[in-house]
Amino acid sequence: MFFPKDKKIQLDEELYERCYHRVFNALNLIIRDPELAKDAVQEGFYKAFCNFNQLREQNKFCAWVMSIAINQAKNMLQKNSRQVLTSETELSNQINSSGYNPPDPVSDLVLLKDEVENVLTKLNVADREILVLKYFSDYSTEEIAAILEISTQNVNQRLRRARERYRIKNTLNKSSESLEGCGQ
Repeated sequence: MFFPKDKKIQLDEELYERCYHRVFNALNLIIRDPELAKDAVQEGFYKAFCNFNQLREQNKFCAWVMSIAINQAKNMLQKNSRQVLTSETELSNQINSSGYNPPDPVSDLVLLKDEVENVLTKLNVADREILVLKYFSDYSTEEIAAILEISTQNVNQRLRRARERYRIKNTLNKSSESLEGCGQ
């Protein structure tokens, strides 16, 4: 599909605006490094715009960019051998410096979000990836399969396993908090 240059630039800008935050937030939750996430997202959009003619279903642009950006982030992690941030202090600093301002810092929703993110940081990248795509980015099983280039059965199996590991980590997290509260 060919567009006049000014029309293509406008289309690119609209697609970028519509998808950027969703892709960035998902990647940042998965890899826990905002700078690497920014780089991967930018590279993902660049590659997507350069290869736009390869996109079969235009209404799935965001999922397609997500797939490209996730693969780009994995390549960057392998190439640079960078460590994924897991420290609670580093995570807290990231959230504070990201400009995220919760509407009510003591609300149950904010506390739950912090608890979920704390447990997510203790999971491996593959588990975080599948859970973030499903529950934070609200992608369907079919969309996740397309993004990760795996079968829907594999998505369901990975989700089941990741949820189980999440439950275990969450239980261990709550148990350790209870022990801390007892002065042990």
